[in-house]
Amino acid sequence: MPAILQKNAADASADYFDGRQKRFARAIVKGDHESAEQVTSELLSAQQTLGDIYLKVITPALEGVGELWCRGDIGVGEQKLATEIVIGQMDRLRALFTKRDSRSSYRALVSCVEGECHFIGARMTADLCLARGWNVDFLGPDVPNDALIDVIKERQPQVLALSLTMAGGVAKARAVIEAVERIAPSLRVVLGGQGVPMDAQSRNFGRHCELGRDAVEGVAMIGKLLRSDRPGAVLKEYQLVLARRVRDLRTHRGWTQERLAEATKVTRVCIVAVEGGKQNVSMDILIRLANALGVAPESLLSAGD
Repeated sequence: MPAILQKNAADASADYFDGRQKRFARAIVKGDHESAEQVTSELLSAQQTLGDIYLKVITPALEGVGELWCRGDIGVGEQKLATEIVIGQMDRLRALFTKRDSRSSYRALVSCVEGECHFIGARMTADLCLARGWNVDFLGPDVPNDALIDVIKERQPQVLALSLTMAGGVAKARAVIEAVERIAPSLRVVLGGQGVPMDAQSRNFGRHCELGRDAVEGVAMIGKLLRSDRPGAVLKEYQLVLARRVRDLRTHRGWTQERLAEATKVTRVCIVAVEGGKQNVSMDILIRLANALGVAPESLLSAGD
């Protein structure tokens, strides 16, 4: 695509999300549940990804609410009502984007640092992991370090994702990461949030800790760490990647499963099995799917992280 067309498309996309972000922000500030749900429904109808809805609409809307509260333009009650509306919409979106019947063998543990009461960023990270088909244990806000270590010993995740939005929690984050290195030296850690120090010297949290700027980047890091934990190819993981890629590409085109089945000259039952992560496809079907969806065959097996 020529550069000018790419710029125009990017500008149109930015305008699209900016308009809906402003409407969503107005709705939650006013305590208007119905208008907030209307915005998320429009985004779903337009086949937007969960990551885009979270990062480009809900997150900036919440940041705006926080700024209004800091300036004294809204009270604590209005701020809490706005937060509850957001949590309700996230619950709804999670149910729509999560497939419970095709879980991966990968497990991530998502938690807030001890003393950290702002948990929505961590919840977004957990939801995006669930949408990838991974097993996720979400512990919520203000998890004491000792309790977190106990859960790690019991659940044995491959990756620990920690959320830190308040700068005062840096010492707690360092303490728990050091404890993790002692009791589970192979466990990889992703630390993210506004409370993570930005200067290079303070950003060193240990050799097994990666830092993410937002939930989407954090989930991409989690994916890389999960796959590096198991370098050998695993059939189930590729089936789940294929399922998500085919489903996303099909819905982006506005196609039904019947339409994709017709284009690939296979049965709808086959498409259902592929999108459910249950079909061990042949090379012939992989190439048919790729041709119908207008992508390279190898891209259907790439998670796109």
